[in-house]
Amino acid sequence: MAAVDLSIAFAKAAATTVIVVHVWNLEVHQAHGEWDIETRPEAEKLIDDAVTRLSAAGVRASGQILHADVAHVASAIAEAARQAQADLVVVGSRGLSDWQSMLKHSVSHQLLTAVDCPVLVVRAKPPVSSGSRRILAAIAGCDDVHPAVRAAIAAGSGVGAEVLVVHVAQTLVGAQGFAYVEPQEEIHATIDKALSLLKEAGISCEAMVAHAGPVAQVVAQIAAGWRADVIVIGSSRMGDLGSMILGSVTHDLLRATERPLLVAERIRG
Repeated sequence: MAAVDLSIAFAKAAATTVIVVHVWNLEVHQAHGEWDIETRPEAEKLIDDAVTRLSAAGVRASGQILHADVAHVASAIAEAARQAQADLVVVGSRGLSDWQSMLKHSVSHQLLTAVDCPVLVVRAKPPVSSGSRRILAAIAGCDDVHPAVRAAIAAGSGVGAEVLVVHVAQTLVGAQGFAYVEPQEEIHATIDKALSLLKEAGISCEAMVAHAGPVAQVVAQIAAGWRADVIVIGSSRMGDLGSMILGSVTHDLLRATERPLLVAERIRG
């Protein structure tokens, strides 16, 4: 329902149609010490409740039940998104760690590797925002700017928005002790480009550079202090194994904050 509520908030800003998808399967699983199975009527009620909630809020909505085993839920959703030519996929998340997501088949993690369109991950009921929507756009580097800014503009479209562009400057130390310190001119070029694109779109914006700490933790802390309604981030969308080896800010943010996280579209090539 948290994902449905945030879908309503985004859909009201434009002429939007929401397709509610639920993946139903007949696999029996154990929960709280008891064997449990979701029946077809239960799956249909879940769809109907979500569609009713959207329709009552004035959002055009329809629903469909898909069939897949527990290991292929994300694949089924991704295929439905491709067939619908979806502009955005919204999904709920329990905020599992990378190891847990591999063992428990985290749908949100798998979806990030399965689709190229933006993905909005929702962990908790969104706060009731008064006034304009406050969007924190976490920008990593030049290649990250355009997708992340486009997502921030879309998130603020039609509602009036304030965007805080955040860049966490990093010092990377290699295995041989070689250190790479991000040049100040690159930092300023990245920030200036993001602000320029936002201002061209008529979005109120400001920027800040943070110079210390793990990126996800720093972004989560700034988002909390600034009272952001949503965090926007670009992503190369590495799989779980890649994120554990190389470190994925997106996956870390899913554990570091309960604020909605909008992962920008993936640009291939």
